[in-house]
Amino acid sequence: MNTIFLPSGRMAVGANYWASHAATRMWRDWDPAAVEADLRVLADAGITLLRVFPNWADFQPIHACFYSGDNCRKVAETRMFDTEEPLPGTPCGRAGVDERMVERFEEFCDMAEARGFRLIVPLLTGQMTFRNFIPPALANRDLFSDPYALQWEGRFVECLVTRLKAKKAIVAWESGNESCVLGENGGPATSEFWLRYIHQTIRCADPSRPVVGVDGLSVPEESDWPSSMNGRLSDFVATHPYGFWGDVYNDDFLSVRSLTFAAAQTLALEEIAGKPAFVEEHGARRQEQTSREGVALYMRAMLWNLWAGDCRAMLWWCAFDQTGQAFAPYNWRQPCVELGLFRRDRAPYPAVETLRRFAAMQAALPFGALPKALPDAVVVSADNDVIHSSYVLARQAGIFPAFASPEKPLPSAVCYFLPDAAGRAYLTLERWEELKARVRAGATLYLSWNDTFLDSLEDVAGIEVAFREKRGGTDLCDFGDFKVEIPYAVKRRFRALTAETLAVNQDGEGVLFRNRFGKGAVFACIHNFEKTFYQGAGRYESDAWKIWAKVCPVSRLVETGNKNVFVSGHFFDERHCGVIVVNNGADAYAGKPSIRSGWRVASALADAPDAAKWEDGTLTLAPCAGIVLLAGKL
Repeated sequence: MNTIFLPSGRMAVGANYWASHAATRMWRDWDPAAVEADLRVLADAGITLLRVFPNWADFQPIHACFYSGDNCRKVAETRMFDTEEPLPGTPCGRAGVDERMVERFEEFCDMAEARGFRLIVPLLTGQMTFRNFIPPALANRDLFSDPYALQWEGRFVECLVTRLKAKKAIVAWESGNESCVLGENGGPATSEFWLRYIHQTIRCADPSRPVVGVDGLSVPEESDWPSSMNGRLSDFVATHPYGFWGDVYNDDFLSVRSLTFAAAQTLALEEIAGKPAFVEEHGARRQEQTSREGVALYMRAMLWNLWAGDCRAMLWWCAFDQTGQAFAPYNWRQPCVELGLFRRDRAPYPAVETLRRFAAMQAALPFGALPKALPDAVVVSADNDVIHSSYVLARQAGIFPAFASPEKPLPSAVCYFLPDAAGRAYLTLERWEELKARVRAGATLYLSWNDTFLDSLEDVAGIEVAFREKRGGTDLCDFGDFKVEIPYAVKRRFRALTAETLAVNQDGEGVLFRNRFGKGAVFACIHNFEKTFYQGAGRYESDAWKIWAKVCPVSRLVETGNKNVFVSGHFFDERHCGVIVVNNGADAYAGKPSIRSGWRVASALADAPDAAKWEDGTLTLAPCAGIVLLAGKL
């Protein structure tokens, strides 16, 4: 495998590319001069990585010719083009591949190499912007299990990889774009069969390059595309962390929730899939969410948060606006066509400067790679919303989290968080016994209640349910040194058995409990606020993070005293550390952070020196700005 594709500790910046003049028709309406002009402005922006798509319908224009009568469902012959020409007796012809399209793609690869671009190539690019571009012969077939479809998919993949593998600009292959939505799926067995078949076909044709898995974070093993399976069959995994259709943007676009979504998804995916992860697609609907300047600010914080989590790359969707394209899917009602870094006429948006500055900083770093941040605690969850919510609360509390699937063996840790422990919290009996054994040996466990029925829970948590009624309300929870309003949909009251009560509501009822269990401790919160907060707005500006800090107190090398100014330590060795500080808010930060005794900050690096400065112990960060402090032991 090509291990230098996306090395740990560095962040490549890139874009998804369709030609500015033709979008998905770029190969049939090939214009080398227009493509060269596109590549020039992208290179000037500091972009080094492109994801570029062979349109499957254009590259494999096969038609099925059927028998009549009783054999009307049988394919008599497969031919090419609307003119139904017999397949040529060439490597491309036997695969039903249009030689002209491949030659154009080869020309593009040469142009990209000349400008220093590296290319990720999704091969079976059918799904694109709400439309499937499927060869006519395969239309309305099950692309994941139909033998005829699989035959031609295999031929297509083998042909393109064999033909294009000589092109040095190509650094990675992929099954396709968002292959999980090429059609209906028969479940995890079907998806594993298909992905194994396509990836093995790629690797047989070119064992030298890595293969990127199907996008997305999906933890439960029974889901259609479980991340653990995806990781086993892939060399790298990727996220497409758009928040358009969920609760991510319940808060403002420049809120801590929004600015951390990509980082949380990608960090969790890497740890649950077990393979390096990167953001393969990400974008913003400007008219819906924020201004053009707001996108630039958002991108700045997002890049810093991703780098802190060792995300290997971020590729924006997309390079150019796709306005003025009067053909499907761009004239349908679903797509947003103004998602580019550049307008269709190649005029840059403010985000281009953000990307250029970050790329320049990465290229000029005085060290080879930033070490991974060591986790302080492990979050165990199968719910994507809870994973993101937990990431926000943990980082606000100064905790750098790791993530684990409740269905797999758990990593060793001193503290485990089991937020929104609904039912059995996806834990098998073996995992629950494993978790209890870790606590008996001295670990800390936190869980938040959601009709939880893990066995022996009265002994583990030291509490029992005394009252339950399905009615909503709000508890004002008093934790002694802080208070938090927590809404609930189910009213519960608990009786302490062996646990001590750490917090109560306005009626004096216990809200947070702590129980000794073996050599360890178990904290139980009666409200699953990690889930309910995510469904509302403005909740992450409360002091709820202090609940997590109470469970797992952490002393950072640098501490800012601001919950939305995140700090992570990246130790080169026991005497040298890089400290990433990110302002995840729309308000500027200025202060004198406390430095751990015996350490000093020797220098600082920023992508935008006008927005992030370290001078004589004072740190100033503009909204959404980041900086890396290089600290050494005295």
